[in-house]
Amino acid sequence: MLTACAAFFARAGDATRAVAPHLALYGLAFAAFLVALHAASRLPLAGRGLGAALLLALGWRALLVPAPPLLSDDVYRYVWEGRVQRHGGNPYAWRDRPESERLVHLRDAGWERINHRDYTAIYPPLWQLAARATSAVHDSVTAFKLLLVGCEALSWLALLALLRARGQPGWRVLIAAWNPLALVEIAGSGHLEPAATLFLPLALLSLARGRAGAAALALAAGALVKLLPGLVALAWLRRFRPVHAIAPLALAAVASWPFLDAGVGLVRSAQGYAAFWRFNESGFALLAALVGDARAPQLAAALALGLAALLAWRGGEPARAALVLVTAFLLLGPSALPWYALWLLPLLVVVEAPALLLFTGTIALAYLALPGWQSGGEWQLPWAWRALEYGPCAAVAAVQAWRLRSREVPWTR
Repeated sequence: MLTACAAFFARAGDATRAVAPHLALYGLAFAAFLVALHAASRLPLAGRGLGAALLLALGWRALLVPAPPLLSDDVYRYVWEGRVQRHGGNPYAWRDRPESERLVHLRDAGWERINHRDYTAIYPPLWQLAARATSAVHDSVTAFKLLLVGCEALSWLALLALLRARGQPGWRVLIAAWNPLALVEIAGSGHLEPAATLFLPLALLSLARGRAGAAALALAAGALVKLLPGLVALAWLRRFRPVHAIAPLALAAVASWPFLDAGVGLVRSAQGYAAFWRFNESGFALLAALVGDARAPQLAAALALGLAALLAWRGGEPARAALVLVTAFLLLGPSALPWYALWLLPLLVVVEAPALLLFTGTIALAYLALPGWQSGGEWQLPWAWRALEYGPCAAVAAVQAWRLRSREVPWTR
């Protein structure tokens, strides 16, 4: 079933005008994924069998990589920003934003697909350097998809090593490798998340091997692609010493150096995103109702930082701490786009969390906002759909919590 779904997604291509059929097939693929996981957990899947399962996962991605982006235009911005750098521009600089007339000679058909062309680059410097290198090899959407699938495959190897270090069964890597969310959002749509999420299992593996300095450097590299690993680093502070900050700071300085002439442009678009872009939010909506839209981002950030500080003080198991923070990011953030749930996948490989695993399926319902937006409406998902997206996951979490509590506190007569 997963093979058939991957083949259909690749053949259909752009699904933005056929969201309902896409989601129907996605639902079938996710159900098949859950059945496959259940079967894998009961089989002695290891060695050649596990290798064959991962090769099959790569085969699905090979079908999707050459296809047009399925549900997002973000990859066209990655290509553009890599191209701009190759021609001496700075993607953080206002003069080099996509709509700038001074770059009109670089435009092609992909330029028309860039969203928010009035914004400068939003992602951190290490990603921009990766975009430049990829563009230098081949200036195309396919090249960027290949880069991201390569990062994804490397994360599987790191996860397999991490599972061995933790004494967990190898089949659990299929939680990431076979999940339809990864197929659609990475090989299908070309989102950059795996270039950052790769560093989470690398950091966890470093900690498992007693190499705190390497873990700090891995988190810094991830944060220089997308900021969330920096929050995870705060939750792990008790595992680091001051000397462990030297290499991360040096990496940040080297990665940022080529872009410093942009000045405040390095953070301008990121600040605008946090302040003004809202979509599919859940907990953030409650914060906005309590303190107003203007103060809600600051309160959400304060709560996330407070949670990270609490986790650091308690010094709990690092994978669970990271999963708690990623969940808080999804619930407290002003936007919960489907590809943001990719941050859950490497952590779900090592931490049992059925409700969050279900969420990697239900978050696809967020794409039901597309038809209304294409018809001239707002880019928002009605609360009725959000109830179907979040409600079943909350119910599973409640049942799981009740079961754990009932085990810890036996009923007495």
